[in-house]
Amino acid sequence: MAVGEEVKLSISGAALAALLHRCGAAAGDCDGLLFGRAHRPPPPAPTLSDYDDQAPAAPCLFISISGHSSLSHPCSLSDPLGRPNPPPPSSPCPLGFFSSRRRTPLRASMREHALACSLSKTLSPLTHPLLFILVSPSASDDLSTHSFDYRAFLLVGSRLVPTSLTVVNVGPGFRDQYHSFAPESPFPLLTTQPPPAAPQAEDAYSIGEQKAVDAMVDGFGLGRLQGLVCAAAGQAAEMDSMYAGMLHRMEKLAREVEKSNHRVLDQEKRNLVLRYKTAGLQLQ
Repeated sequence: MAVGEEVKLSISGAALAALLHRCGAAAGDCDGLLFGRAHRPPPPAPTLSDYDDQAPAAPCLFISISGHSSLSHPCSLSDPLGRPNPPPPSSPCPLGFFSSRRRTPLRASMREHALACSLSKTLSPLTHPLLFILVSPSASDDLSTHSFDYRAFLLVGSRLVPTSLTVVNVGPGFRDQYHSFAPESPFPLLTTQPPPAAPQAEDAYSIGEQKAVDAMVDGFGLGRLQGLVCAAAGQAAEMDSMYAGMLHRMEKLAREVEKSNHRVLDQEKRNLVLRYKTAGLQLQ
């Protein structure tokens, strides 16, 4: 990080919700890696002015968090001495790491400080300071209310310095998050030229490609989708049919979620009855 450079740290609302859910759902302490994008915007174009007292804009570094990775067992990121375990070779370079400790002050421990220094050397050379987020989940006695406290740190030199973390969702402040995603479509690649033999036949495609389309749209085959890409005539009717299939698929998924919610609620009621029986109490 350059001298005098300002660092603006942000995280999307969905990424923060997923991180807090991971920390709250863990059986105990947990940790993991943080991923996203760090970049420096280009300097503004010079302006012609008769005044020489205009100070140049200070350099700024933007760090945007878009996701995390964590294993199921606690303290999987390092050994007890704070030495980091090597990340998988296929994973992208992380921005830093997070740690979750229940009902503890939001101060970095000696192990977390050692892990930050070791991870910074392991990921060297880094073009940005290493990021560390400490999460402290807690719950009420009857488990009806769950709360989360968190604090972000940046490794500056050999010190973990607290810094502000901006949560962005929609609007101009969220625009920087668009460049940190790598979307992957479940639909197979369709060329603008139809297959030479039997362009509307479903057997021209593999079973995996057909299943990918069936998972998104009900009753809309790959042959019709290929024809929609190739032909200009009749696109409106075909698009209406495809969207109708998507809505039908979403309705089926919503019914499945509703049924699963009922099963979960019934199981929670049975568990509550068993807990009361075990404690020797009687339901009112």
